[in-house]
Amino acid sequence: MKTHAIDSELYKDLYGNKEIREIFSDKSLLKKWIEVELALAKAQTELGMIPEEAFKEIENKADINNFNIAEIRKGIEKTSHPLISFIRQYSEICENGAGEYVHFGATTQDIMDTGLILQLKDGYHFIESQLDRLLDILIKLTKENRDVPMAGRTHGQHALPITLGFKMAQWLSEFERHRKRMNEIYDRVFVGQLGGAVGTLASIEEDGLKVQKRMMEILGLNVADIPWHTSRDNLVELASVYALIAGTIGKIANEIINLQRTEIAEIEEGFQFGKVGSSTMPHKRNPMICEYIVGLSRLVRLQMASVYDVLIQEHERDMGLWLVEWEVWPEITVFVSKIIESITVVLSNLIIHKEKMSENLELTGGLIMSEHMMFVLSPYVGKQTAHEIVYEVCMEAYEKGIPVIDVFAKNDIVRQYLSEEEIRESLNPGNYLGLSKNFVDKVLNNFVEMRD
Repeated sequence: MKTHAIDSELYKDLYGNKEIREIFSDKSLLKKWIEVELALAKAQTELGMIPEEAFKEIENKADINNFNIAEIRKGIEKTSHPLISFIRQYSEICENGAGEYVHFGATTQDIMDTGLILQLKDGYHFIESQLDRLLDILIKLTKENRDVPMAGRTHGQHALPITLGFKMAQWLSEFERHRKRMNEIYDRVFVGQLGGAVGTLASIEEDGLKVQKRMMEILGLNVADIPWHTSRDNLVELASVYALIAGTIGKIANEIINLQRTEIAEIEEGFQFGKVGSSTMPHKRNPMICEYIVGLSRLVRLQMASVYDVLIQEHERDMGLWLVEWEVWPEITVFVSKIIESITVVLSNLIIHKEKMSENLELTGGLIMSEHMMFVLSPYVGKQTAHEIVYEVCMEAYEKGIPVIDVFAKNDIVRQYLSEEEIRESLNPGNYLGLSKNFVDKVLNNFVEMRD
């Protein structure tokens, strides 16, 4: 029986994908423990601490098929210890006394922390590749829609014209920072653990630092300045970056949901025949994938409370908080990966209704251009006076439900300075896009520079 949605036969593909789930499977975890123990033994052998014959036997048995996961689980239940049954089994399958050298000089947390880091590293690289695919699509969309005008909205209301490319460039700019953050934290996060009982390496003091250095070289990890058994800030930093990525994607998905509203209908989540929006309303074309994304992004953010709780630990070991990390790290990584995968699908198949964007720009009868009219009049009457004039014109147009151009055209002060053609040009949304296109180009250029 599956008790978690990530592993549910019914729902698992809504929460994650096969590749990322496999990274955090029990089998994968066991493989990482074996890998870490083997690297430790190899480093110690090279430094003359372990007989070479013993290492060869440890290496020969370093195959997951030699281990019984079910028995390890029973051992965990019996001992209430997360690793001792694995260590015993590894020792028992090694012949000729070689098992005595398994886990030599290490403590449980050394193996478990380093195993977790190796899992997170695999997850990081998988997410990194997913992000790069997403960014290629978003860059393409931003370029294609650089000049497409649409209504910019504040407080849920029409504000000023922008371009769709400008909106997408804002999303892209966030991802630029996220990619930089990922690059910046890499060396801090992917650091192995070897400290022994309390982090002092007392059991192998003489060669402790040499073993530590060589072990991490074998594993492809950085070496810690000091063991970090109860220092989890670097892990929290990784979770924070993932939460930021989830937040950006959640925002994009939520924006698509809002722009797909029947009353707006400017953007639509890709639709293929067979996709069902409602069990009772056959006509519905709901943004289901975007809604799933919003939900998953919330789950990631909710997990951050638990992640930050792990920062407060007691003395040199605090086992109670291991349980938190074992739960939250697979969830965060799996959810973020699924979020990226899902928004990639959405953006790859995004339907853009340019004609509806143009129609909506005219929905207020020119009111969206009030700021422009104010600044057109300002040189003649002053900014504050212009604001009052335009305010009165707009309120009259709004309350009477007539085009604002008709009210401007009959206003004595406005007619004194502007012809009807000048008024018309001033009310054209395409003439008041500000630096939308310039900002798009700037963001796109930043990405080119970052990738170079």
